[in-house]
Amino acid sequence: MYFEAETYPSPGLPIKDPCLSFWLQNTRSSPLLGCRTTESLPPSVDVVIIGSGLSGAATAYYLLTGSNSPKSVLMLEAREACDGATGRNGGHCRPYVFQGYYEYKERFGKEEALKILAHEMANLHLMNQLIKEEQIDCDFWLGESFDTCIDQAAADKKLKSYQELKEDGGPIEGVVKLTTDSNEAKQLTRMRNAVLTASFPAASLFPYKLVLHLLQLCLSKYGLNLQTHTPVTNVSALTHTDPGQPSEAATEATARWIITTPRGQIRANKVVFATNAYTATLLPEFLGNIVPGQGQCAAIVPTPSYSGKGMMDRTCCYSWEKDNFDYLVQRPKDGIIILGGGKASVPHLDAVLGCTNDSGHLDDGGKQAEITEYLKGAMSKYFVGWHVSGSVRDEKKNEDERSQPRSGEGFLYDWTGIMGYTRDNIPFVGNVEGKPGAYIIAGHCGHGMARIVSCAKGLATLISGGSWSDTGLPESFQPTRDRMKSR
Repeated sequence: MYFEAETYPSPGLPIKDPCLSFWLQNTRSSPLLGCRTTESLPPSVDVVIIGSGLSGAATAYYLLTGSNSPKSVLMLEAREACDGATGRNGGHCRPYVFQGYYEYKERFGKEEALKILAHEMANLHLMNQLIKEEQIDCDFWLGESFDTCIDQAAADKKLKSYQELKEDGGPIEGVVKLTTDSNEAKQLTRMRNAVLTASFPAASLFPYKLVLHLLQLCLSKYGLNLQTHTPVTNVSALTHTDPGQPSEAATEATARWIITTPRGQIRANKVVFATNAYTATLLPEFLGNIVPGQGQCAAIVPTPSYSGKGMMDRTCCYSWEKDNFDYLVQRPKDGIIILGGGKASVPHLDAVLGCTNDSGHLDDGGKQAEITEYLKGAMSKYFVGWHVSGSVRDEKKNEDERSQPRSGEGFLYDWTGIMGYTRDNIPFVGNVEGKPGAYIIAGHCGHGMARIVSCAKGLATLISGGSWSDTGLPESFQPTRDRMKSR
């Protein structure tokens, strides 16, 4: 995302009264609500993980199931478990398979750009493997996604990445199906303004249920201690005055941290910042390197022409000039459409960039009225036959023969969530340079479902004593001082 300002204020802590997303509305029976494994906080632990979204949950899972697992892991969450970006996203696990390649290549070079894209496909396979092995019931659907351009400017940009990746020997054949004939693209996608489209592997899921299962597994089998409604207000290095040990900040071998909360302090050997948009509150060096951004999603009850046999058989993203885009999934389980985007409808991007308000209230900036109105009309604006009473695939049906929407049909509800954006559009994963024993997995740029599981597995490898090469992650993800300064 383009940052309109050079600096932004500290994000502070997550607000105390967030709205409920579609996912959170439908999991009010969750045993994680109000979860505190122990009545009081332990005075010391091996590893503290700050944040209980997919980043925190997956890191805990791979740490605790690894070959060199820590003796104790404590997870601290400011609100309810999975009440941040993961519990509010669109449920879309959609890798970039060619998108953005030439920008990555310009910034990082050819080899690293290839690694970034390969990592996202590996993440999709890893998520599929994890869900199968642990038998996780999270409405996981593995299929394909359309990436559709609805004007020529967007089409030219997508084609540039596609063609450059192909010329560089990237994995295009058998992975991406490119359709450049506009009429064919319109027929495939059911989008009236389609210029071109590409189809490739992707998935959708119920994100909260994935995190719920991972956390319950860690709690019941591996001894995780989860403490909700326990915000972390400060993390500081603990100095050592042991005999023979200089009185200075902890070294790699003796790293110790003090984690401060309103309920007391905890000492930890290692600390993991799975804090995404809120990272700079605890790690000031990330101020301006990870910037919060408010997003909106809507749940939509489909019309008859997009129900039953007329349901969409792929997830999709559609884009137009100036990097504007929306995305949607139609849930195979109930047909509900989850539509996210609409940022192009706000007068100024600063209305959402830098914002940490996910209250869902229009009167306090917790939701943008322009985006709500946009999401209400997006399906009929872009998709052919949305209001037709029968199947849109019936070629004899005249699109002008519209039916009146039935009560309960169409726009159901919209909500907000806070994402964390970086200036180079990739996350920060690894050891925080200059702070031994401090690790980060944050800055997912609204694209976390396509990256996090693999990032978490790699980070767990690093925390457990592995080298960076053991993680399999792109080198550019590391939070080095040079990367922080390059902004």
